[in-house]
Amino acid sequence: MSSVDQTEYVRTVLFYLFLSYNPTLCSENEEPFLYKRSPDYLNKRFFEWKPAKSAFTLDVETINYSDNYTLKQLYLLSRHGSRKPAIQQVQSLDKLDKAFENAPVAKEWGKNPFTVENNFRLGKRGKIEPYYNGLQSLKRYEKFWKNVKYDADVVKFQTADRFWISQSAISYSEGLLDGTGTVGMCKNEPVYIWSFRWNHDYFLEMFTNCLRWNETVLNNFTEYIEQTYTYGNKTLAPIAEKLTKKYNINPPLDPQLVPYIYTYCDFLVLHYNRADTWCALLSDDELILARYYWATRNYYQYSYGHILLMKKMGCAYLTQFVNSVNDYLNGNSRMVADLKFAHGFTESLVLTTLGVYKNKYPSTADLTLEQIKSLKYTEPKVTYWSSTMYFEIYTSPSNDALIRLVVNFEPYVIPGCDGEYCEWSKFKSILGDKINCDFEKMCAYP
Repeated sequence: MSSVDQTEYVRTVLFYLFLSYNPTLCSENEEPFLYKRSPDYLNKRFFEWKPAKSAFTLDVETINYSDNYTLKQLYLLSRHGSRKPAIQQVQSLDKLDKAFENAPVAKEWGKNPFTVENNFRLGKRGKIEPYYNGLQSLKRYEKFWKNVKYDADVVKFQTADRFWISQSAISYSEGLLDGTGTVGMCKNEPVYIWSFRWNHDYFLEMFTNCLRWNETVLNNFTEYIEQTYTYGNKTLAPIAEKLTKKYNINPPLDPQLVPYIYTYCDFLVLHYNRADTWCALLSDDELILARYYWATRNYYQYSYGHILLMKKMGCAYLTQFVNSVNDYLNGNSRMVADLKFAHGFTESLVLTTLGVYKNKYPSTADLTLEQIKSLKYTEPKVTYWSSTMYFEIYTSPSNDALIRLVVNFEPYVIPGCDGEYCEWSKFKSILGDKINCDFEKMCAYP
């Protein structure tokens, strides 16, 4: 072989060695077969749980207010504690098990551990979250609570007519009134918790009892159907196709099951601290895209996506609230704390009726990933399990009244008000026809 041929041979070998070890072509840089993340990592970034750093801490700042004004009343609207999957969710998780039953990747994962018999049952975390909410309220509003002795006419507990919500209220009461009663070694204080029947509750189950909502939003809302259909084709179908090819799924994975991979991941981390099975199928961005399907549903069914009806749906709640404050200010009521427990949907409808927590972008199918990531007001960030909304009512020596809205202990300026502390008379004028409405007439259909 001539020196020229030898030189060319060496060049050829080096070229192919370069191709073999080029980092851009190396298998180490290909998408991982499974995504390995800790439960803590996932919890902090993706789920609708109360953040652990604020859920189970007593490092809560006690609020102070000027001597000119005194905190006279507290109104709480809280979502129940974190729970186990509902029946429809359990059935969808079973479908995922079926879809992946012959996939080697899922061979050692086991079957769906959730059963239809345990639908909506609070988990261990869900029973403790409201208890800490009560403890945190006691510390945050220390000056207020130290002058309050429990009486059913003074501290009112009201819940939606659902057992997991009543359990949350009881847990909260244990934290709030810990050691102040006479029952047992721990001196528990038995509290009266009342509710309307679920099919007559216009205050906390307004979506259940509004026929117009059921007919025009839940079951027949064209724009919502179009948006979810478009999102399914545009975003979910490619993810389903990728998973089908990557894990040899046969028959091909139904795109409508992709959001339930996020749900499966959520509940497994919550109840079993497992992040190595269904969570491992999707990348961070894919988890966000799968979760966004639920955000779109909530936007159209319980928030600004159906604005004309949604801005009125909380009117019964707000009417009861306004009348209750007026009764106290006029000396016709002894109640100083009204503590209500319901659904995340209830919180969302009340916030929407108030016109607060509105994102820059509507939750439509054509949002980019970066726009989706930038959404500030979503269920995981605002109305997560055991989230809290407090309305604080202050009075001055001249009996002027102020109101402040505090969501998850963060003050929020109500649109139309001049600041955090809003004059009571101005607040009522802002609400306008959203109070003293005829809920039954508004919700009649057609």
